[in-house]
Amino acid sequence: MQSLKIDIRFYLIFVLFSNCFKSLIAPFWLIYLNKIGLTFEQISFLVITNHIAVVLFEIPTGAIADTYGRKFSVALSLMLSAITSIGIYFTTSFSLLLLFFTLSGLGATFMSGAFDSWFAESCYSVKKDIDLTKYWGKLTSFSYLGGTLGFLLGSVLIHYNILREIWLIEGIGIFLVLVYTVIAGKESTLKENTEAHRYQRYWEKIVKGSKFIFNNRELLVTVCGSSFFFFSSGIVSLLWQPYFNAAGISLVCFGPILASTMIISIFVPRGADKITKMLGGSIYTLMSISLTCSLFLFAMYISTTYSFVPYIIYVGTYSLHTPIFMAYFNKFIPSSERATIISTYNQFISVSTILATYLFGFVSDSAGLHAALLLSTIVCIISSLFFVLLLKFREEGTLG
Repeated sequence: MQSLKIDIRFYLIFVLFSNCFKSLIAPFWLIYLNKIGLTFEQISFLVITNHIAVVLFEIPTGAIADTYGRKFSVALSLMLSAITSIGIYFTTSFSLLLLFFTLSGLGATFMSGAFDSWFAESCYSVKKDIDLTKYWGKLTSFSYLGGTLGFLLGSVLIHYNILREIWLIEGIGIFLVLVYTVIAGKESTLKENTEAHRYQRYWEKIVKGSKFIFNNRELLVTVCGSSFFFFSSGIVSLLWQPYFNAAGISLVCFGPILASTMIISIFVPRGADKITKMLGGSIYTLMSISLTCSLFLFAMYISTTYSFVPYIIYVGTYSLHTPIFMAYFNKFIPSSERATIISTYNQFISVSTILATYLFGFVSDSAGLHAALLLSTIVCIISSLFFVLLLKFREEGTLG
């Protein structure tokens, strides 16, 4: 049992420091790119490139983790992340930034799934019937703690007029985590067999899942409602930094603002079940979340000077969506098709986010940040209308 404690200690230290260093630039990265001369449309292309890299490389990098080990995959991810941050520090070339954002997406896929699998397998290798809930809870807490510390430390650096150098500090920090991982990390002996023809099987699942969703009226309307919701939030996730900066809010405050949203997002979802019961069910709650989020986005629109206040409340409300939506969504999915349909749903959200990213850049450059925020508000209201439609179908008894 002692070895289990040592394994968990390694993972806790890993998520604490890796999330800390990766969060240093998080409150300021878009401001930095704008300061070096990039338009919002160019920035949106960088983000889209990152998203596309994640979609394209998710499957082959998963095969690498299965074949060469989780530790190898995680270490490779850290190396690419370090190269990305250090590389961005040394260049202002848009072409090179495209390359580094692509590498960042590739690095994310090497981490995706591999670290969680590594952690779980290490625990199971010590005790086959161990309940991971307690240990995963600790891991999640340390992950949030690391992110919060990173946001706050980033603001300390900004206080001393350090912005560009944060990329270098972040890259060096991630490299140190890489060294720690190579030295202290122990690979589990448990491995999965690598599937052949993963791409073919993946796209077959997407086609199958899409057919299932389009043939089920309730699932289709629910997915559309969620897609519009994430379309709206995709714009906000890119907009808040330049919007606050234009409103005259000090960059030093950006870290504490993001840390506040992180802390709220830890506690608010814990009351999701009680809120759902209080509002009369999942559909009413999802509709209320969309309407409430649109209300606070509009508050940001009309009160720029204090827009950070409704933004923090917006993020807290937003954090309720996923636990309530997924609980409702999964009720209509047969167990045998669950993984396929959830993968398909994730693709819907990815496409929605990519479109939102493009429109953020286009609208912000052509009509201004206020116009982009207004667009996000309108789309969030549209999201609520899909849940109104669900209620109408339910009253008419025409779901299914």
